[in-house]
Amino acid sequence: MMRLAEPDCTFEHVIDICILGITGNAALKQNVESEKQNLVSVGEHYSASSRSGSLYLIQPIDTSLDQNPLVLGRLMKSDFIKLYETYFVPEEKSARDIYNKILNAAMESCPFCGGIGTPRNLDHFLPKAHFPQFSILPVNLVPSCRDCNMDGKSAAFADQAENQIIQPYLDDDRFFVVQWIFAAYEDGLNGEPGKFTYYVQTPAGWSDTDKRRATKHFEDFNIGHRYAIKAAQLLGTVMAQVEALRRIGLTRDLIRETIFEPGVAQAQFPNHWQRGFYQALMNALVGGAV
Repeated sequence: MMRLAEPDCTFEHVIDICILGITGNAALKQNVESEKQNLVSVGEHYSASSRSGSLYLIQPIDTSLDQNPLVLGRLMKSDFIKLYETYFVPEEKSARDIYNKILNAAMESCPFCGGIGTPRNLDHFLPKAHFPQFSILPVNLVPSCRDCNMDGKSAAFADQAENQIIQPYLDDDRFFVVQWIFAAYEDGLNGEPGKFTYYVQTPAGWSDTDKRRATKHFEDFNIGHRYAIKAAQLLGTVMAQVEALRRIGLTRDLIRETIFEPGVAQAQFPNHWQRGFYQALMNALVGGAV
C-alpha cells in the first residue's frame, strides 16, 4: 500500500532507553534487564515472520485461565503494558523521543489508507493486548490516523495468511511497487458531476493468498470510498483545465500529454488515489492509458 522505512532505532536500543526510565519499580527493571536478549530474539522472529508473510503464525497469549499470564521469563502481560504506557509513551520519559521520531517519519501520511488520514498516534500492528511482548518493538509501532486505528484495524489480528493486512515496514515489495488499485470514471447525468469507483485488480501472477490480502486491506480500511472522495474533490479543477485546453484548440493527444500523463507520473506511489484518478479520467475523456 504505502511503504514506510523501518525505524532507525533497534529494539535493543529502545529496551535500554526504557530501562533507564524505569523508576520506583526495581523488580520490573531487573526483569526487563534479565530478559533483554530474549526480547531481542522475539523481535527478530517478528521481523522475519513479517517479511515472509507468516506473521499470522505467531500465537497470541493465552488469557483463558489467567488475564495476566507470564509472557516471557518472569515478565507478565501487565509488565509489557506498563513498559509501553508508563515508560515509553509519557512526554517526560526519554523513550518518548523515539515515539515521536517514529510518528513523525510518516510525514503526516497514514500508511494504512494511502496517506488519506493524518497519523495522530502509533498503532500496535500486532495488538499489545494479545501480543504484549511486542509492545515497544519499533517495527510493530505504525503511525496511524484515527479512522484506520479505530475503525479499520482496531484490536484485530489475523490467524490465517489471507487475512493479514499489509505491514508497512516489512511486507513484500509487491504490495508497494506494483499497482493493484485502479479506478473507473462514469460521467454524471443531466450536468451532475461524474463518479469514480476504485477497485482492486491484482496481477495475474500473484498467489491467491496475496490477492486476498490486498483485497482485505482495501476493504478493511474503506479505501475505495475514501479514495473516491479525494477524486471527487479534484474533478472540477481538472475538468476545467481540460475544457480550457479544448477551447484553445489542443488535440486529445496534447491534452493527454499536458494534463493526464503528468498526473499519473506524479502520484506519490503506485497505489495512490491520484494515479487511479488520472488514469480513469484520461481513459474516459481522451483515451489512452499509462
